[in-house]
Amino acid sequence: MDNRPIGVLDSGLGGLTVLKKVIEKMPNESTIFIGDQANMPYGDRSREEIISLTRDSVNFLLSKDVKIIIFGCNTATAVAMSTIQKEIPLQIIGVVQSGALAAARTTDTKNVAVIGTNATVDSHSYLKEIQYRDPEIQVSEFAQPQLAPLAEEDPSEDIKKVVVKESLASLKDADYDTLVLGCTHYPLLRDEIVEVVGQDKKIVDPADQVAQYTYNVLRRDGLFAAEGHDTKHEYYTTGEAKKFTEITRQWMNDDTINGYHVNAEE
Repeated sequence: MDNRPIGVLDSGLGGLTVLKKVIEKMPNESTIFIGDQANMPYGDRSREEIISLTRDSVNFLLSKDVKIIIFGCNTATAVAMSTIQKEIPLQIIGVVQSGALAAARTTDTKNVAVIGTNATVDSHSYLKEIQYRDPEIQVSEFAQPQLAPLAEEDPSEDIKKVVVKESLASLKDADYDTLVLGCTHYPLLRDEIVEVVGQDKKIVDPADQVAQYTYNVLRRDGLFAAEGHDTKHEYYTTGEAKKFTEITRQWMNDDTINGYHVNAEE
């Protein structure tokens, strides 16, 4: 038994979609979330910047004595995970590997499309991970730099629909039966995305597989928390705490949440 919390990091708020699945899957586990809103989006930053910023969030979670760390950010997973995993003793679980596994299992036609940030798409992480599992799968990658900030800003429904439609125009002639939401912000725009790509496309949200894989790792390593322990969930942002709290309460369906500002660089 291990009552230490599960740590989850993200470049902003998108990782909350992963955190929510983790809590639903393992309600007896405590969690600590940090969103680096002061520096989002990561998708247009250099590799060195992404690694440095991700390392700051990892060090913050380590200071909170977490037992495992989930990179609830595709960009951080694609660019920084392999480097940082060599630097710390704790296991890191990334969303790209989980999303790739889910996509390989989901597609019938062996044609998969991936939408993500510039950095995630440029890394070709999904292409490599999906084809590692099944070399016959054809993977088309599409950078969507406007969508993460759009989800973070949470504008009106009309604005969401217009921006998503314009952004996804590049998928119009693509051949795919399965679409991977390669950024954890994108599930927050799922309805708008489905409206554009059509109900016949299979949508893969890596968060589902991340939660299952985390459960499997905790079971394998004997890290489950003791039954009946005092479960706590802590929320931190490098940005403005009041707005962070408002949006987090909405996304997590919990009006008791209080978010706190932290300087992850310290």
